[in-house]
Amino acid sequence: MRAPPIAELVRTSGVVAIVHVDRIHPLTAEEAAFTERIFSDPPLNVPIRLPTQSADVTVVRSLKGALPKGAPIGSGTTSCDIVLMEGRDYLIFAQTTAEPGDKIAPRYGTFMIDSSPQSVAALAEVEHSLSSPPTPP
Repeated sequence: MRAPPIAELVRTSGVVAIVHVDRIHPLTAEEAAFTERIFSDPPLNVPIRLPTQSADVTVVRSLKGALPKGAPIGSGTTSCDIVLMEGRDYLIFAQTTAEPGDKIAPRYGTFMIDSSPQSVAALAEVEHSLSSPPTPP
């Protein structure tokens, strides 16, 4: 799946924040068993949502909206998910949760912040999108 353009992510996300991943909580035994069962014997024509790991994060900087204090961030377990790594910084695009205690799911387009030219350019584009007046559709 290809991520939407950064300007669209900024416009359509309720939360845009730079976070530091403090800790990743692995799947529970029950969640891991469910995931294994789904991969070994997938149901047909039934929508499923695989469990995700949880990440404890420290908000370094909120750029738009706010992450609820203490809300866990989902960190995927498959190559189709956003997978976060302990000790790294990320720019998170997300929607706020519907219920207290729900995991916040990062949107495609969330990226790790490092010193690479791609990361620097993406951060600059986010900053520009936040400081520019919205363009009519």
